[in-house]
Amino acid sequence: QDSSSSSSSDVDDFGKSEAEDVGPPPANMSRRRISTDVNMELLRKTLEEKARRRQEAEEKKQKARFRRAVANFMDGPYMTLISVCLTFWALLGDDIRILTTNRPADIGFNVTTIFCLFFFALEVLLSSFCKQDYFLGFFFVLDCVSTASLLLDLTWVADSLVSDDFAVGDQARGGRTARLGASVGRVVRVIRLVRIVKLYKAAYERIMAEAAKNSASSPGEETIDDWDNPDYDDQEQRKGQRESAVGKKLVALTTRRVIILVLVMLMCMPVFVVSNSHGDLTSAAFGASSVFDSYRHMKEGIANRSLYEESILKYFYYHNWFAGRAGCDGDSFCPAVFLSHVFWVGFAGRDKTYNELRNYTAEARLQKDVVVAWDAAVAKQDVDYVYVMGSFPAQAQDLLSSDWDIECQFGGWNHLGQSLLSTLLEDTVSYAVRCPQDLRPQERFRIQPSLLTEQEFDDWHLAFFFDARPYVRVESQNNMMLTGFICLVLCVASLQFSKDANVLVLRPVERMIEKVNLIRDNPLAAMKMADDEFKGEEIKKFKANTTREKRSIWLEKYHLSCLSRILNWFSTGSTSGDDAMMETAVLEKTIIKLGSLLALGFGEAGASIVADNMQGLDSAGVNAMVPGSRVDCIIGSASIRDFSTATEVLQGKVMTFVNQIAEIVHGLVCEFHGAPNKNSGDRFLLIWRLGGLSYEQQTRLASGVMCQDFGLHPSNKTLAEYRGHPGLIQRLGAHCRVNLSFGLHRGWAIEGAVGSEFKIDASYLSPNVSIAETLEFATKVYHVSILASQDCITSCSKALARQCRLIDKVNMKGSKTPLSLYVYDVETDRVPVHEYSTALEWSVRQRFKARQLFEVEKTKKLTSEVNIVEDFINASVDVKAMRKLYTTEFLQLFNMGYQNYSEGEWRVARRLLKATQDMLGFQDGPSTALLAFMEMPYQFEAPPKW
Repeated sequence: QDSSSSSSSDVDDFGKSEAEDVGPPPANMSRRRISTDVNMELLRKTLEEKARRRQEAEEKKQKARFRRAVANFMDGPYMTLISVCLTFWALLGDDIRILTTNRPADIGFNVTTIFCLFFFALEVLLSSFCKQDYFLGFFFVLDCVSTASLLLDLTWVADSLVSDDFAVGDQARGGRTARLGASVGRVVRVIRLVRIVKLYKAAYERIMAEAAKNSASSPGEETIDDWDNPDYDDQEQRKGQRESAVGKKLVALTTRRVIILVLVMLMCMPVFVVSNSHGDLTSAAFGASSVFDSYRHMKEGIANRSLYEESILKYFYYHNWFAGRAGCDGDSFCPAVFLSHVFWVGFAGRDKTYNELRNYTAEARLQKDVVVAWDAAVAKQDVDYVYVMGSFPAQAQDLLSSDWDIECQFGGWNHLGQSLLSTLLEDTVSYAVRCPQDLRPQERFRIQPSLLTEQEFDDWHLAFFFDARPYVRVESQNNMMLTGFICLVLCVASLQFSKDANVLVLRPVERMIEKVNLIRDNPLAAMKMADDEFKGEEIKKFKANTTREKRSIWLEKYHLSCLSRILNWFSTGSTSGDDAMMETAVLEKTIIKLGSLLALGFGEAGASIVADNMQGLDSAGVNAMVPGSRVDCIIGSASIRDFSTATEVLQGKVMTFVNQIAEIVHGLVCEFHGAPNKNSGDRFLLIWRLGGLSYEQQTRLASGVMCQDFGLHPSNKTLAEYRGHPGLIQRLGAHCRVNLSFGLHRGWAIEGAVGSEFKIDASYLSPNVSIAETLEFATKVYHVSILASQDCITSCSKALARQCRLIDKVNMKGSKTPLSLYVYDVETDRVPVHEYSTALEWSVRQRFKARQLFEVEKTKKLTSEVNIVEDFINASVDVKAMRKLYTTEFLQLFNMGYQNYSEGEWRVARRLLKATQDMLGFQDGPSTALLAFMEMPYQFEAPPKW
């Protein structure tokens, strides 16, 4: 029992412990699991949403890429060439078919028309897919209508629209319906000319783009005086211009209105035209009634047969088909003046069979001898008669006197008769026409007698068919000329109507937009824009003067000098008046001036500030406190020596003094791709940015910086004039000079806006800027003009670095490591003042020429065409004169002294530096500074931690 009870208790305990282990978790653990599950679900949904958006964006990119590919294909040369050819075929193909071929050739033209129909339909579908604002737009509707109008060129459709019903009551109404249908067809076909407008506009834009591209001169080859070339074209001013949204909208609206105006005129003008012509009031209609009456009287026995024969032969000869093709002799009047001639005669009846009709044709047939005799009589009469009817060929006489046995179906009625064109005749009939159906519907028309009742007409009547091919061919020629005229009107009018708006408003607005965009992308480009604008003004003036001179010479040659003076007076007055009234020109020049002032005021450091504020188009607010950006650059600090004394002496003229120095400093800095930044009285902050340049270009730029610094010697005549100023001589001594000192260092700087919402300065902030300023201050300690850090010297070329003298190594605030100081030794007092042969009077044009030449020289500085060290140092007479005293012996001795100074051997260094101190004929500044440093307070004993 004990064992069983113990085991039972063990089992109970085991179950209890197991139950406790698998029991419900704590509340905080349950909430943590739920929160984790929710977060995982949210994360999964977020990832799925991102993947879906990424997929949608990729699909949109692919669709956009495909649409661009389709658009490029449609605008490509091959598609454009096919479209142009098919467009002209759609406009002229039907007229060419009528003009050059007969009915059997219609099938080939139908196939070509069907191809045009499918091509234009495909073009409409592709344009709807890849072009914005096209689907359901104005040009979409016109393209659809013009494409659908090609159905009317299919002969199966056109022939079905022409009714062959010739009942007496429906004759006039049917003629009016046919004429109305023909007019509507021609007007609808004119809508296809819209395609010509689009093709012409696209071709014009492409030609202008190619001309602007070809007129662009290559860098370095631009001449200074382009306006002096009479062959110069002002395409350069339009180079790079894009059509603005306003321009596109105005051109589209103008084109739309011109098209609507032309179409409305074409459709409405025929309504106001009154015509006195009628089908029943012609010689053909009256003669048909006369012949029918003669035949009926002969059949009834009222008149003899000769009267009938005379009337029908007179009818055939009056409308002589063969004489109409031969033409008239001289000024005579003949059947050739008519554009349609009879070729078929016979009888018809609504319910008559061919056998029943033969009863009439047997009596109506002409005898051979009668026809021959009539032809001979007509030949005699033509000599004296005003109207020359001409003669029939022998074969035509045989056909006219043969049996009327040609059976034809026309309009559902049986026709039995004879055709003069049923057989081919050499040099006369090249296409056999047995029945009227062998001609196209528009190439034939039926003439029947009108002086009979409707019942008599349905029973039987005499019918004539006329060949109207000369008429439709002349009509086709006129249609082709009309098509060309309307094409010219649409193309020229749609462009000329908007010419004034383009010249006076749109083009200036587009130029202003282009200039604002250039300033937004690169604010420093405003100065170049000002030069281009001035260049354009000079070109216009030169062309106007050249034209005026040529006109005056030509008029004086013919002793019309008085007229020349009058024309010159009018042209001068009108030009000045027009220029004065052009507010758009004033606004355009104001934008250029504002951009130039921005470029001058903010400089290169403020370019990002201007660009960032002009990028935002959602608001007109200005945010000048934009974040700065780090740039790698060479920093220069320049200072005018004895500036306080010069200010006291010069007083009001000190501004001129400072600006003269600034013009020289800034010019040389910009020539070597630098950017003057801050002017504070006697001090200039100069920056040469190195970002984006290759190692070779950086080396050339650093070498150029050194060259331009010692190029600022007082040999300049403008600065040398201050040597003789009495006040400066009194305060500074007889050997006073305008001296500048430079400190150069390479490092990083933060470029951006410094200030507040009330006033900002675009400048550079960095410990390296302070180092450059300290280096410039140290030039007074070492009594040198140029002091550069090791970072700057190592950036120069090795040839230039070897010419620099290491003078000290100091700890400087802003630098974590000691800086090695280098000097480029020059003695500026040994350079004579340069005298120029001519005094140049500065004007706007001269300054423009100087800037153009300056840009050419500036571009060469970073290319291999210029060797900085060789061209500006070794080959320079002035540099050789300034460095003549600094011999190799002096430099070697100073170098030994400096090395002993650097190693702590100060007593040896004192001996060597004492020798170099007076070796030049004057005290060497670096030697004096080092000796003074070692003497006080160290007494020429190096400190223990040296």
